[in-house]
Order: sequence, then C-alpha cells, then structure tokens
Amino acid sequence: MSRLLEIHQVVAFLVLLCGIIFSWNTMGRRVVNAVVALQVLLGIAVAAVLGMSHEVIPPLTWLHLLVAVAIMGCYGMAMRAGKQAGGSKRALALSIAGVVLILANVYLGLHMAGML
Repeated sequence: MSRLLEIHQVVAFLVLLCGIIFSWNTMGRRVVNAVVALQVLLGIAVAAVLGMSHEVIPPLTWLHLLVAVAIMGCYGMAMRAGKQAGGSKRALALSIAGVVLILANVYLGLHMAGML
C-alpha cells in the first residue's frame, strides 16, 4: 500500500507541474487531461486497496476523488471550448479553474496524508 501511495503522490506532483506548464493551449490541455486520468485511476486503486482491507474510506477521500473528476471535466470542456469559434476565453477560464482545482486537490491529498 505504501508503494502505491508513493506512486500516487509522485503522479500528483506531475499533474500539478503539467497543469501549471501545459494548460494554456489545446495540446497541453490534452496532456493534462491524460495525466489527470492516470492519477484518477491510481486514486481508485488506492481506494480499492483500502476497501479490500475492510477499512472505512473517509469522506475526505471521496471529496478528493470528486475534485479529481471535476478537474477532468474542466479540462475536457476546455478542450471542447478551444475548438469552437470564439471559445478561447472560455477555454482559458476553464483551464484556470482546472489549475485552481489541482492546487486544492493537492492540498487535500497532503492533508489526508498527514503532511500538513
């Protein structure tokens, strides 16, 4: 379990780095969305391991997962808006919202891990 959590944390900082660097154009949003999807799959694996060991999954973990899904939604809608005529401002706003959600989710994850 500790290895899986370490991998999850490393990919979380990769998500943060990609969100800050690549969020500002269409191809970058695809990269961020793919890395976030990988991170969500790792998070589901962590939750599954907790569930298999008959531990109660805390509500903060569910919030963490819901924010991750919201991040994927932001970047998915930003990619879609960026392809439409005149949608560049909306895509940028969604990308900024995605970065803010990434920062919030990293904070939640660090809080759950006891690092804050």
